[in-house]
Amino acid sequence: MISLKKNDKIILIVAVVILVIAGVGVAMYQSPNPEMNMPSESIKEKSYEVTWTTRNGSLMTIDDFADKKAKYEGSIQISETDIKSVTFNLSWVDDRMTLLKRMGLDSLTLEVTDPTGMMKAETNTSARITGEGKITLTFYSNFVPPQESINAATEEEAQSMLMEEPYYDSSWTNKPFSVNVSVHIGELRILKKLRDKGNDFELKVTYQYYDAVINEDTTKNTGGDDVAPPDDDYWSDEAIQNETEEPPYISMIINTGCGRFV
Repeated sequence: MISLKKNDKIILIVAVVILVIAGVGVAMYQSPNPEMNMPSESIKEKSYEVTWTTRNGSLMTIDDFADKKAKYEGSIQISETDIKSVTFNLSWVDDRMTLLKRMGLDSLTLEVTDPTGMMKAETNTSARITGEGKITLTFYSNFVPPQESINAATEEEAQSMLMEEPYYDSSWTNKPFSVNVSVHIGELRILKKLRDKGNDFELKVTYQYYDAVINEDTTKNTGGDDVAPPDDDYWSDEAIQNETEEPPYISMIINTGCGRFV
């Protein structure tokens, strides 16, 4: 029976412990996934041209009455964004003309205030013979469609940027335009003037707004720095072998020379 010295016993015990720990380490060791270590390409942004088209819209016609004692007061709102202009067309026909339709002509005044507080007013007198009258007031917004392209990673992202400044303007969207219509009776004879209560009118509101459409500009490349793909031999047998070599502590155990018997 081989007898071990005290020092050899200690060395043997240490070697056994190291071997057990190494075995656990080997069992838990996983070789790296080559795909995880491959350099990733930077996401390139694309360039999208923005094309603006002017479109027309209108609101329901307002049919009402301008009383000589109380002017008509109302307001309108437009739900569109990127509004270019809003036009108010007031029309009427004098319903109480006398003396060969040349006397007693009524005058109507249209007064409109936009959401910024700017007010415009105009007065016009019914035409002789026909008795017709018209007034037109147009308001222009401060929105100017930007001509710059949009740089985005996807078309969806570019579309969402259209809903932000400077491509998006809602300063007049669902904001009130106040409208007043008043009448001045033109009849000079007292009895006729008393009978003339005012005048019917029609108010038509039309507007123009900008509509944006994006298209990818394939002639431009606005992406970040290009990252060259790895060479074909990036994951060569030698590289993979280096990645899957035994953990360094195995070599350490082998090189210690521990566990010798006497």
